[in-house]
Amino acid sequence: MKRIAIILCTLLVAALQLSAQIKTRNSRDSISINGIKFGYIYSIDQLKDALGEPTQISTWEATDYGTGFGFRFGDDLTVRMNDDERENDPGIIEFILKSPKYTLNFEGTKLKVGDSFEKVKKMPGYTSREKRYNGFYSIIFNNLMNDHSLQILFSQDEVIECISVAPRYY
Repeated sequence: MKRIAIILCTLLVAALQLSAQIKTRNSRDSISINGIKFGYIYSIDQLKDALGEPTQISTWEATDYGTGFGFRFGDDLTVRMNDDERENDPGIIEFILKSPKYTLNFEGTKLKVGDSFEKVKKMPGYTSREKRYNGFYSIIFNNLMNDHSLQILFSQDEVIECISVAPRYY
């Protein structure tokens, strides 16, 4: 009877681990959308529960280990993820928001498409912005380049049109 209880307990723990988010060395609890956190590995069902039904799922062979996934939610949101902890950048590796339907929680500030640049300037540690490519600006905090880049595309009147969070490679 004791063995059966131990086996059942082990199976329960294994099942819970399979359905739980997996923290990686790149995990950032301070960056999330609807509870989906940057750097964590999630199941497709967890992403669907939090973000809705994706309109497109693409896959590719990751650089070293596992599989890379791209999840598109209409024209509103794209989420990219690597599913193996051994990968160079494991877990959620990018959020791209293109509509106000989703809110990005970034280091304690909630940002949406449609917010003004003034909201970005009021973020804790904001120092400056640097123009990068295709009109996007990298947001610099505390005068430091940081390894998880907040990049924003602004309209002519300084309204956020697109938000991207991804590891910085330069």
